Amino acid sequence: MINIILADDHNIIRTSLKVLIEKHEEIKVVAEVADGLGVLELLEKGIKADIVLSDIVMPNLDGIGLISKIKAGGYDTKVVILSILDDEKYASNAFISGAFAYLLKDIEEEELLFCLKHVMKGKRYLSSNLCIAILERFNTELNLLSQKKSTEINFSEREINVLKLIADGFTNQEIADKLYLSRRTVESQREALINKTGTKNSASLVRFAMRNGYVS
Repeated sequence: MINIILADDHNIIRTSLKVLIEKHEEIKVVAEVADGLGVLELLEKGIKADIVLSDIVMPNLDGIGLISKIKAGGYDTKVVILSILDDEKYASNAFISGAFAYLLKDIEEEELLFCLKHVMKGKRYLSSNLCIAILERFNTELNLLSQKKSTEINFSEREINVLKLIADGFTNQEIADKLYLSRRTVESQREALINKTGTKNSASLVRFAMRNGYVS
């Protein structure tokens, strides 16, 4: 039997959860309270609960604060956060504080039951919808990072110097005079830069250099 305390400041939420949970014989709601302080009062009175299914935003003592208080009190009760807040920072704060699970309130009944049983085994759980959102964001960031790296080119000091002077509009001969090089060397450098950057001509080379921060 899994004994649960429901903590949510919305009565309709607690009532709905209780009806949902107690459809299953292996789970029992032993108490309902409107905030974290109510949970602590029950635990101090000796009410035994395996899991506190708690909202994160509540008056007097919120879900995160409740987790810390339960840990400080030495209670074995595990906290599962059930929240409407789908920002991963809240889930992260909950887990860092010691929560065993973070669920979103749009969770399906089957996933809720799976989570409760999973937590009873001492394991942690994160809402599948939130997991997918995090993975999608992570994948997007990886793609952006990959695209950024694909435009990074290791230029030599001479190439950078030539590139900057090209961007400033100097001719091959003027660049040669400034860098004490032959005109042919500068022409070769210009051609090499165009090939290295995959650009078509000097104008597109300059645009590439400015867009990627090689010149200002």
